This record gives sequence, structure tokens and C-alpha cells, in this order.
Amino acid sequence: MILLEIFKQALESLRANKMRSLLTMLGIVMGVFSVIAIMAIGNATESYIIGEFEKIGANTVQIYYKGTNITQNEWLTLEDIDLLVNNVPEIKNITTLGQWSGQFRIGNKTRQALICEVTAQYKNFTVMDMAAGRFINSFDDTARAPVVVVDEAFAKRYFNKTDIVGEELNLTLNRYNLKVKVIGVVKTGDDLFSGLTDNEYAPTVVYMPVRTVQSITNYKRLDTIMFSIYPDADVSIVGNKVLRLLERAHRKEDIYMLQSMEDIQKMFSSVIGVVTSALLVIAVITLVVGGIGIINILLVSVTERIREIGIRKALGAKKSDIIIQFLMESVIMTGFAGIIGIIIGVIAGNVLSGLIKIPPAVDIPTIIISFTISVILGLIFGVYPAKKAADLDPIEALRYE
Repeated sequence: MILLEIFKQALESLRANKMRSLLTMLGIVMGVFSVIAIMAIGNATESYIIGEFEKIGANTVQIYYKGTNITQNEWLTLEDIDLLVNNVPEIKNITTLGQWSGQFRIGNKTRQALICEVTAQYKNFTVMDMAAGRFINSFDDTARAPVVVVDEAFAKRYFNKTDIVGEELNLTLNRYNLKVKVIGVVKTGDDLFSGLTDNEYAPTVVYMPVRTVQSITNYKRLDTIMFSIYPDADVSIVGNKVLRLLERAHRKEDIYMLQSMEDIQKMFSSVIGVVTSALLVIAVITLVVGGIGIINILLVSVTERIREIGIRKALGAKKSDIIIQFLMESVIMTGFAGIIGIIIGVIAGNVLSGLIKIPPAVDIPTIIISFTISVILGLIFGVYPAKKAADLDPIEALRYE
């Protein structure tokens, strides 16, 4: 019996039990769909994070405190920024980023605010486009000007327009009430977190000069110092130099630690990889369960077709012909299921990527591997029913009612 005839007979057999075949394929469809969708979201998320870090630059380093029991003499301060600028020529840009909780009052409405205290150079460490006005400059900082840069979504929600430069806002910060002037509006990004900025229940993120915030709060400690180095400089060498300078200035060792953007990127990628792997294990379990369903249905099919098998054997069909036919049925089911799962998975991956606003990343190797696995599963799980059918005694099979 030639292979084409076996293929046609396998199709006829599956077509004769359409509903049963479709239900049997469902497990494989869900397994392949899960693999494709998980890999698409995992790859897209990793690509997005890598892209964002590349915009900031791998040669950017942050200084943190090692522990929590930090005395006032060990605080990082603006004087430390001046110290590094004057003694480390490899530093290209340097800034700080601290966060305070505050509240805006606009008419009879209030909105919680996350106030970021920054220097003028902070803009060099983030992807920030201005929708109106400008960002904080050095004069705003040294003059301790009561100015603020707000988000575009905030401006549109409370003023029904983007350009609110010059507007005065009532701000409560550290129990002090003051008026601040809007000097810039940051364009709301089309990214993973942009949806949060237009949520009235989430704090709006705004920027103020660090010296202005310090003059209001009377709190000189910096949460962190960020600096970037020139491309031809070595991150580890400059980092050690920075640590030694800070330790000598504060007369204590082992109180600060450095972390580069490259290290943070690797950490994020590692976490995404672990989560993706864990989800893939669940998807593989789904595939295996689908494969067990195929074994079950094929065994039922063997029982239903005992007499047919006996007739074929009596007419000269070999064991190999029977085995190939049942394996063909199994492979056709898993193959079609794999194709359907891939199509649904690609669509779901694109939809989910669109919902969380990251570019979809379904790669061809993943599609090929998923389809190959589904076909291999058809071969593996079809072996036992095929062998059982091939081992039937033709005389006993012809007598079967």
C-alpha cells in the first residue's frame, strides 16, 4: 500500500469522526497555542526592556546604600555630586533621583502626586519628549525656583489642553502648602506604563528641582546618584574610583554599592527567562495531556475497527501498513492541531502585545519548533495504538462482532 493511499485512508477515517477528531486535537491546539503566545510575550517583553535600557545607555551607573542603617554622616548629598564632577573626568553626566509624595489641588479636585526631585541633567538619563515648554535647567535648581514639570495626561485631564506652561498649581509637600509654576509638559509615552498616567487614582509623576524640594523639606539626603561615563572609559575602573572617593569623603568603607544599567538589564532578562520557562513547562504539560488524549482516542478507534483491520490483513496488508496508517492518523491530527495552535498563538501574541503596548515578537524558529514538536508527539503517542492494531490476529479480528 503506497504512502499516498495510506494518507487518504487516514483522512477518511478522521473525517468519518469529525467531532471526536476535533475534540482530540483540542489538547494539542491549546498546548501549541500556549507555547507560541508565551514565547511571543516573553520575547516581546525582553526586546522592549533591552530597547529601553539601550536608550539610557549601558555605561550608566547608579550608586545605592548597601544597608538601611545609614547615619547622617554617611548620607549621599549634593556635595558628593560636586566631588565626583571635580575629581572623576571620565564622568559625562551626573544627576540624582529622589521621590516624595505630595498632593495637587486644582479647583475643587485633588490629585496625589509622586514628586521626583532631580537636577537639570536628569533628562540625559531618560527618554523624555516635551509636549510643551522645557525641562528643569541649572538656574531653576540653583535658584531653588518653585517650578514643576508635569505629565501631558495630567494637563489634559485637569485643563483640557496640553500646553499649560505658566499655570500655577497648589501643591502640598511635606505638610507645606505652596504655589508652583508649570514650566514644561512631558509627552505621555506610548509604552507599557503610559496607561497609568491617565488614571486619576494613580499618583501623577512630576519633576521638581532637587534644591527646591530640599529647601521645602529640609532633608538633604539623596536616595541615589546616577552617572554616565564616556564610551572609551571602563565602567568597573571608574566605578571603583567613585567608590573610593565617596568612602574617603564619608570616612567609612563598604557603605555604598554600584549597579550599572547593563547589570540591571541582565537581571530583568533573567527574571523574564525564569517566568517564561515556568510557563512553558505548563504549556508542555498541556501538550502531554493532549497526547494522552490521542492515545485514548486511537485505542478506541482500534477497538471499533478490529473487523476492518482483519479484512485488510486477510487481503494482504502487512503489519507495517497498519502501523503506518494509525501513525498517519495520529500525525495528521497533531499536525493540523499544531497549525491551528500556531495561528491562534500568533494572533493572541499580537493582541496581548498590543494591549500592553509593546511590539510583538513571534519568531520563525519558535513556530517551526512548535510545529515539529506537535508532529513528533503524534508519532510518539501513536506508536502504542498502531502496534496494538498491527498485532491483531486476522482470524480473530474477522470473527470480532
